[in-house]
Amino acid sequence: MSHGHPHHEPADEGAAHRRVLDLDAEVFGAQLTAVLDLLDLPVPPRRVVDLGAGTGTGSRSLRDRFPAATVTAVDSDPRMLSVLADQGFAVVAADLDEGFPVQLHGADLVWAASSLHHVHDVPRLLAGVRAALAPGGVLAVVELEDLPRFTTDPAEDRARAAARAAGWNHHPDWIPHLRAAGFTVERHDLVLDVAPSAAAQEFARAWLPRYLAIPGFDEGAAVQALLDGDLVLEPRAQRALWVAR
Repeated sequence: MSHGHPHHEPADEGAAHRRVLDLDAEVFGAQLTAVLDLLDLPVPPRRVVDLGAGTGTGSRSLRDRFPAATVTAVDSDPRMLSVLADQGFAVVAADLDEGFPVQLHGADLVWAASSLHHVHDVPRLLAGVRAALAPGGVLAVVELEDLPRFTTDPAEDRARAAARAAGWNHHPDWIPHLRAAGFTVERHDLVLDVAPSAAAQEFARAWLPRYLAIPGFDEGAAVQALLDGDLVLEPRAQRALWVAR
């Protein structure tokens, strides 16, 4: 997902990254549905904003859940925004480090999935979101609570631990930040185990090689041996949701 910062990867790497995001949505999409269920909105929103929309996984889910709403995708990547505009979304080009886009005031739901931890000036952005929300509006912040797990092989466990130690997927508990911005906050933690599938197999084989690039990771051979064999999948995803009102 793109998160309000420019990207400069080669086109083939960008395409590979987008494919990984699409696979995440395909394999663990039920978790996103569960997240939306937890928002407990009193009335369906009319104006929805997806901050750091990236490939549009969240935008499409939000439009499916709230078909009468206008869903606006916000991102800094013009390629992503062009694709989303072609899919019928309203789009806004913005760097989230510069704050919440002023033209989006009156939002009923602001969705920030795996994007807030990329923002340098979080207090500024959160203050802008709070000021922009319509009465009764909600900010939903979603983060991966842990890196996805595909197998129970010890080699993957050690690789995930090395990635966490290297700062992969680092984010704080957003409760104090949200409260400081004037929100009341509820936190929910979700764990989803899914059945093996062709998409999960593709996702695992796209994701696991990333661990080979961890600086100082000396068990790359074990991960490579895992990849060279038949992956016995037990996919799991863990996400955290902060509902700020």
